[in-house]
Amino acid sequence: MNAIKSVIRSIIVAFSLYSRIPMPVFTWQEKDMKHAISALPLIGAVIGGLSFAVFKVTGIFEFPHLSIILLLSVLPLIITGGFHMDGIMDVQDARNSYQDRQKKLKIMKDPHIGAFSVISVIIYGMIWFAFFNLLISNTLKKGSYNYLYIYMVSFFIVRAACGLTSILFEKARRDGMLNTETKSTGGADKIVLTAELLLGMGVMLFLDIIGGIISIAAIVLFTVYYKAMCSKNFGGVTGDTAGFYICVCEEAVMVCISLAAFFA
Repeated sequence: MNAIKSVIRSIIVAFSLYSRIPMPVFTWQEKDMKHAISALPLIGAVIGGLSFAVFKVTGIFEFPHLSIILLLSVLPLIITGGFHMDGIMDVQDARNSYQDRQKKLKIMKDPHIGAFSVISVIIYGMIWFAFFNLLISNTLKKGSYNYLYIYMVSFFIVRAACGLTSILFEKARRDGMLNTETKSTGGADKIVLTAELLLGMGVMLFLDIIGGIISIAAIVLFTVYYKAMCSKNFGGVTGDTAGFYICVCEEAVMVCISLAAFFA
């Protein structure tokens, strides 16, 4: 019973940290955060599930393509409160400062918005809109939804991959939030996150072999790039780089899936 209660409290902490979904309020203890990162993919499952529901409802009422695209695009931001998008902005400001590592880490902690963060978010949004429009248009035109469903699964699998990288990769700060969230994790968390990752991969491959392989390859390649980028610029990963990972990896998967759907 205590074990079940501990798991539930960790899930509540995870949803409180990584989303804006209302959760029961209680005083957190350090042990409640111990397994929170293992529940991170569950937020992705909620995003994917609600995206599926929104897509079905807008289809029933025959919403215009543009409305569907905008609703599905804004949904993750509403659920997370833009929590991870802040990571893109901070990382891009720091990277484009061309300062040393310590200065870059300091820039990431600065609450002020820099020019490069704004430029990066605009570019990110334009790429997202262009390729998501391609995905939705081809999905509705061909009447085959598997590629779109793979996109919805990506919210779950990317967060599982992010959880693993946050645990396994070197931390840039010993006193940072990410280090606090992961320092007490153990083998059980790695097993759970790996199982979630494999589950997501299995669902992608079940939906479409080619689309699943392309998506998994995109995640693997981006993860390799992410590790090298973080090591070079910051000496390791941080909470901000984790947010960067989630947003950019999701976009990378979506771009690849959109192209696969277009040429299929």
